[in-house]
Amino acid sequence: MTGKEGAGGAGVLLGLDYGRKRIGIAVSTPLRTVHPRPRLERTTLEEDLDALAALLKETGATAIVIGLPHHMDDKVSDMEREVRGFAVALAAECGVPVFGADERLTTEAADSALRQTKKHWRDRKARRDSAAACIVLQDYLDAQERGERIA
Repeated sequence: MTGKEGAGGAGVLLGLDYGRKRIGIAVSTPLRTVHPRPRLERTTLEEDLDALAALLKETGATAIVIGLPHHMDDKVSDMEREVRGFAVALAAECGVPVFGADERLTTEAADSALRQTKKHWRDRKARRDSAAACIVLQDYLDAQERGERIA
């Protein structure tokens, strides 16, 4: 695979919205629908990687798509460098390819969608990270040109 080819033909994909405190999680189906999973509360890098490896095994996912927080002017942010480092560690731990996808404005889009549910703000906040992961993963699946392979 070249750097721009994706995992579009794969069956199940795991989508992640990386954060320093929480990781939002989504899972696709072979029919290309996307569903949220409970977010991962961050602990240590080792425990986080173990939890994601277990989820990968449970779901049978063949690749991971992680949101890359590009700056609006396309410059690489410090957070994007951190996400890329995490993606490399995750690929090494799980043994599956990790693809990056543009995640600009996904949290705002998730907030907007969740406001339509009329749930209490605490419920919306608890679901926001995984809703953002759903948007990242669905955008990746819908894209004509897939995101770049990070690891």
